[in-house]
Amino acid sequence: MIYNIFNIKSSIIINSNVDIIWENITNVDINNFKHPIYFKLLDIPQPLSADILVKGVGGKRIANFSNGKKFIQEIIIWEQNIEYAFTFNPENDFRICFFFDLTNGVFQIPEGAYLISPLSVNKYKLKLYSTYKIDKRVSFLLKIPITFILKLFQKYLLNSIKRNCERQTEKSK
Repeated sequence: MIYNIFNIKSSIIINSNVDIIWENITNVDINNFKHPIYFKLLDIPQPLSADILVKGVGGKRIANFSNGKKFIQEIIIWEQNIEYAFTFNPENDFRICFFFDLTNGVFQIPEGAYLISPLSVNKYKLKLYSTYKIDKRVSFLLKIPITFILKLFQKYLLNSIKRNCERQTEKSK
């Protein structure tokens, strides 16, 4: 297959310590947040957690989902408290929206990245970037709905991370 490649980004302001933000983007725990109904209706599994197995470039992180599937992520950028990027590498037959196989189907998400930018004391902008690709034969049909759904998913992840960070910051006071 020949793919069209696209990039999407979202951002959020987080009032927290940069170390807390870093911990929450590298070792994610969001299974306690309500998975939006529209994702359930679209058969998009709830992300539960992601845990670093080996830190640094070339290291690994495992992301777990409510459907029992995993992303076996390889770390491609590791700049402590600044930037973290990874490949997704979904397990075989990781399906979303009932028929999209993220492993080798017409729609795939090869890479993602977080970038932390300071704004003031304990105030940071967290950006989430995703690269996705769609088979050129169906790209004209799928680009708009896929972009919309990915944007919603990024916002869901960022809001969950923000809540975790700010809750941890409050507890540490």
